[in-house]
Amino acid sequence: MKRVHARRRGFTLVEVITVVGVILVVLGLALPAVQAARESARRAQCLSNLHQLGVALQGYHDSFLCFPRGFMGGVFRPAYLYLGFYSIHSRMLPYLDQTAIYDSINFALGASPRPFSPIEEAGNAANLTTLNTSISLFLCPTDGGPFSGSGVNYRGNVGVGPINWNSVEFPDSNNGLFPESGLVRAAYVPDGLSHTAALSERLRGSAGDEALDPDRDFWPSHGYVATADGQLKLCSIEARGGSKGGFTSAGDHWLWSGRERTLYCHGQSPNGRVPDCLDLNIVTALGMTTARSSHPGGVNLLMGDGSCRWVGSSIDQAVWRGLGTRNGGELVE
Repeated sequence: MKRVHARRRGFTLVEVITVVGVILVVLGLALPAVQAARESARRAQCLSNLHQLGVALQGYHDSFLCFPRGFMGGVFRPAYLYLGFYSIHSRMLPYLDQTAIYDSINFALGASPRPFSPIEEAGNAANLTTLNTSISLFLCPTDGGPFSGSGVNYRGNVGVGPINWNSVEFPDSNNGLFPESGLVRAAYVPDGLSHTAALSERLRGSAGDEALDPDRDFWPSHGYVATADGQLKLCSIEARGGSKGGFTSAGDHWLWSGRERTLYCHGQSPNGRVPDCLDLNIVTALGMTTARSSHPGGVNLLMGDGSCRWVGSSIDQAVWRGLGTRNGGELVE
């Protein structure tokens, strides 16, 4: 009787290795495309957030005939205490369909990110629920940093220089759309709203207690200088002195004003190589806060007229500074 031997079918080791190699190559080609598509969607959402903030900003101006101040301070006697460090974001809430949150804020009480008096502590306690309220419109989906609960990525432009007032001594400070002293109306912007930056992005802090992250955190600044160029040099020097003792809670709360959290300046181009530094002995802090994002190659920018644009990190510094001033007379597009 004849035996019929069944022929076994299978793959050789070489064939298996070849197939696995082809799959890995395909995955290697596909993953960057998938990641790019996801980032494109996140960037579009980020741009949409800024656009909505621009609509709210115009609504605020139509109601009050001015833009919200970058800094709302006051003097309480007998002790001279700064009160009411409320952000431009908090005052735009009714125009963002967030009237309930706006009504929950007790603006009559002093509040401070670093309270120095019982009055300020009471103000913070009264607004504790609001402080811990998350508003997704204030968060860029590309930033994977901490403080997503009550954090903020979009900041108001205070101008170019490091100081919160303008004078002969400090010629390039306090000249943005949201000055830290003074009030701005559309008529007070001779450069034109379409040529003046309103809001841009900055990454939230690292929340760490060890080494500082140059893209997210602030180095401590010992003293202050008169101009943006001087601040760039100072921050370069401060960054050489180590990577501890700085401020790692950048953008942790949208309620408070200040360059630590909700304001930025145009001292250097977006994502600049010089780490930011602040004089944290002053409330709110003085110094340099650069526009920064996790988007590859640049940041989103909202102009004073409500239009949005993409600005590359390679933009000329003089052009970027021109966009940061409301009255510099620069011809920038």
